[in-house]
Amino acid sequence: MTDESELPLQATVKVEPGVCRLLSTIRAKTDGTALEFEIVQSDCPQVRNLTKVLHRMEVWDVMKMPFAENTVYQICGQVLKHSACPVPMAMIKAGEAAAELGLKRKVTVEFVE
Repeated sequence: MTDESELPLQATVKVEPGVCRLLSTIRAKTDGTALEFEIVQSDCPQVRNLTKVLHRMEVWDVMKMPFAENTVYQICGQVLKHSACPVPMAMIKAGEAAAELGLKRKVTVEFVE
């Protein structure tokens, strides 16, 4: 990770993934062009291992479509073992919000009867 003064815009998300209960906190930092992710804390060893493959990317990489070509999903696909893990989506939301391309609003997925 670079010096915070280089990437002044930030957004931090807390991920409560559900049944595994392995909480994570992820920070996205950007200057509006370059983007970096930091795994601030995670109870999940797979999420912690993301630090080995995460690299600086362009802001637009997090918004890339289709999903199969999205840089965040590709990187997470190298390490994470559960396809329903909400961490990649949370990273994308944090990246968008840090770059001021999305609003910092609560995202919820819950089962209903």
